[in-house]
Amino acid sequence: MLWIGLHFDRLTLDVFTRARVGHDLPLAVCDARAVLVPCPAAEQAGVQPGMRRATALALAPALRMLARDPVREEELLAQLAVCALQTTPSVSLEPPDGLLLEVAASLRLFGGLRPLAARLHAALAPLGCAMRLAAADNARAASLLCRGSDAVRDPMDDPLFDATEEALLRALSKPRLDALPPTLLRSAQPHLEVIQGLGVRTLGELDRLPRDGLAKRFGTALVQELDRACGRRPEPRDWFAAPATFAARLELPAQVESTEALLFGAHRLLAQLSAWLGARQAATREFTLLAEHDDAPPTTVPLRLADPSRDLDRFTALLRERLSQVALPAPAHTLRLACDRAMPLAHADGRLFDAGPRARESLGRLVERLQARLGRDRVGRLHAFADHRPERAWRIVPVDALPGAGGQPPAPAAASKRGLPRPLWLLRRPMPLAERLHRPWLHGPLEIVAGPERIEGGWWDMHLVQRDYFIAQDEAAALYWVFRARGTDGDSPAWFLHGCFG
Repeated sequence: MLWIGLHFDRLTLDVFTRARVGHDLPLAVCDARAVLVPCPAAEQAGVQPGMRRATALALAPALRMLARDPVREEELLAQLAVCALQTTPSVSLEPPDGLLLEVAASLRLFGGLRPLAARLHAALAPLGCAMRLAAADNARAASLLCRGSDAVRDPMDDPLFDATEEALLRALSKPRLDALPPTLLRSAQPHLEVIQGLGVRTLGELDRLPRDGLAKRFGTALVQELDRACGRRPEPRDWFAAPATFAARLELPAQVESTEALLFGAHRLLAQLSAWLGARQAATREFTLLAEHDDAPPTTVPLRLADPSRDLDRFTALLRERLSQVALPAPAHTLRLACDRAMPLAHADGRLFDAGPRARESLGRLVERLQARLGRDRVGRLHAFADHRPERAWRIVPVDALPGAGGQPPAPAAASKRGLPRPLWLLRRPMPLAERLHRPWLHGPLEIVAGPERIEGGWWDMHLVQRDYFIAQDEAAALYWVFRARGTDGDSPAWFLHGCFG
């Protein structure tokens, strides 16, 4: 087995700062007495973890102190786990600020540990959380190593990520693990003063102490944790599962008055949505963005795609178009994104020259942009209607309406059995034609080449038609769809032009 451990060393602070482009003002998460995690701007002013609040304010008078929010930390850790599911289905939470991934089965898919770790780094980057990662042959060792001083923030910085799996299992775990300090062991926290008094400075030195004496003096929990880290004792893990529906929120660093400024924060929520869909091997056609205000109801921005997708760039382009048409009634302070419907994503069938899916996606993007700019009701498509009269045999429906939706009857079954082909272009109203020498006349005589096809109907809505349709050809070989309206009460039939063939 091969594990990657992820440690988000600023998760306590990231829940407040990940929506910020930069940290101009110093921030720090504090408890009732001391600083827990300062931001980089506060560190430059001299603020350090464990420093008393009064001392921190003396060093940085503009320091903004925030109370820790464990609930939001749990939510953010779960969101990070959803993103990590894009690289492996075996993701385990390591509260309060870590993840553990079993990746042995994913090495072949991604072409090695370095490409896999780089893909993982890219998948988590949109959430804006600083992280450290390390690899080991068991979960506990990976958890300890990613918290140690040798952990890297970027897999490109560590040459060991280029090694084969066998070499990794030999080199990553024991040598680096032995050099870690005992302070990383959770079960060692109550005994750190005694351990240091014994002159033990590393886990390797601690592991070489007699087992019976170690258990008798510090308890069996310490020995068991040390054995799990060294691979001598198994450690069962619970696997994380992506939720059935998607819901995420993001507090903005300041009140936002324009919809253009919402796009930066919304992009991070869309990245989470795309990751959630990827983890579920699914796609969606609709989701909703809400902007919350202090003195007004939330602004709701529904988004609907022409066809199912999980493409982040497509989501962002559609949202940009929609936001350009929205006016905020008041400044927004929080964004929420929700998606209740996901459907299995259809995979390509692998044909060499099949451009169909790509063409459909391009058409879908065009439709989405038109709907975003003009409104959904102003973009339609032709829909066959159950009526034999040509001018009444179609309707314009919303382009994403399902067949038969909205009380629309399906096309008549007899439509596929008609004798004459129908033209692509119909005139808005049939145009009367002159008749000369018993032939219809349009800039010259028309020669009947096919027909007739009789259409008679409409008595039920007081628009009765009685027509015999023909295909006619002029002297330039252009084809026309003409009909002869049968007269009533002794009137002679009249010729009309109804359509043109391409």
